[in-house]
Amino acid sequence: MTQYEPPKQGLRGQLLDAFIILALLFATLFLTTYVIERQTESETTGTETSETKPLSELALSSAEKQQFQKMINAGIIDLQATNEVVKTNQPTTDKYNFSAISLIATIGIIVLYLAFVYWVSLREYKEVIREKFDSSEVQRT
Repeated sequence: MTQYEPPKQGLRGQLLDAFIILALLFATLFLTTYVIERQTESETTGTETSETKPLSELALSSAEKQQFQKMINAGIIDLQATNEVVKTNQPTTDKYNFSAISLIATIGIIVLYLAFVYWVSLREYKEVIREKFDSSEVQRT
């Protein structure tokens, strides 16, 4: 019985695999950064027109007002930043967007990817079994 030697991938194939992985990584990071930057730009353009309210008019408890006043007096934060913090932390119904279509699409893509990986792995597994053992002993399916 001969010793099994797995097929070798050439340098061209290894470089192609590395290039594809790097291109996908770059595209993922670039697109993520680009989308997040666009979202923050669109969110900040609408907030600059709001007026700055005095600390007494903000929807805070008396203890929170005292703490913010101490930070303002210490120069840690200014009144405009305090207004932004209070506005950002106010409870709203639209703070966290959720799309059922996006969830279903994501699940679908993951299922398709896992099915593809399973199909390729099964094909390669059968190929290794055929190479390792005599093809007459292995029942082909």
